[in-house]
Amino acid sequence: MRIPPPLSRGDVVRVVAPSSPFDPEQLARGVEVLERRLGLVVRRRDDLDARRGYLAGDDARRAAEWREAVADPDARAIFCARGGYGATRILSTIDPAPLLAAPKLVVGFSDVTAIHVALNRAGLATVHGPVLTQLGRAPEAAVAHLEALLRRERRSGGRGAPAPGAGLAGTGVIREGRASGPILGGSLTLLAHLCGTPWQPNLRGAIVLLEDVGEKPYKLDRYLTQLRLAGVFAGVAGVAVGQLADCDAPGLRGADVVRELVAALGVPAIDGIPAGHEDANFAVPLGACATLVAPASGEDGSPRLLFDGWLEADGGAA
Repeated sequence: MRIPPPLSRGDVVRVVAPSSPFDPEQLARGVEVLERRLGLVVRRRDDLDARRGYLAGDDARRAAEWREAVADPDARAIFCARGGYGATRILSTIDPAPLLAAPKLVVGFSDVTAIHVALNRAGLATVHGPVLTQLGRAPEAAVAHLEALLRRERRSGGRGAPAPGAGLAGTGVIREGRASGPILGGSLTLLAHLCGTPWQPNLRGAIVLLEDVGEKPYKLDRYLTQLRLAGVFAGVAGVAVGQLADCDAPGLRGADVVRELVAALGVPAIDGIPAGHEDANFAVPLGACATLVAPASGEDGSPRLLFDGWLEADGGAA
């Protein structure tokens, strides 16, 4: 797995909109975080704010924007403006080869899961992290974590918690144990919708990150069952469940449905990872080797993900 070099202050980054159109004010607040808080130089196409119904411009525009961002010799990272829908429509135009030859950090989540899956399958590590329309609302702790992760800085953490950029603590244990492997996954909906395509997720040996928004319990069940029946969960090493925002129904919590189905996989699993559609969306390095710890009752420490491979990487394999 190729892990892109870390970012430094003054680096050039590109902003792309591969999915839905966005609120310009929300984007501006996210760009301000990149420029003023992280010290990055932001580049964008003049037609970034194009609209075509529920898409940020037609497929040709969005695909061309992606290729230009990848080809920009100065850019060290690509940040996605928003999720929504549309990334799957341009997957066939995304060539991972240039990014494998000259790796850049790719940051986003939600609908961007489709792009993560394509690049991870090809061998490039990416970052499941805030899109720019969300970044402007992120609490300081999430921004500090993103900064440390993108710069691969080793910072001190709180008592019993991973340091910013070095890992994330969860809140619950679904099944006790310890597992190691690359972190892969993202939006449960997107993972399920990629089944039966050339980009069907390959999660064997992986620690699987699952999160979603606005999907009621029966739909979460449907997506997890689809992935299981398609064999996608065969051989997974562990599962880390992130935020399930607005996924409850009267008398039934989406998190409880997910816990039951994940427990049935029989692998170490935790939940409460602060990654997903809430404002406090903490970044996760997809493709990088990690350790999942689901402590047994009486064991010290919180349930957690530790980003071992990401911290140890030097811009090469990890």
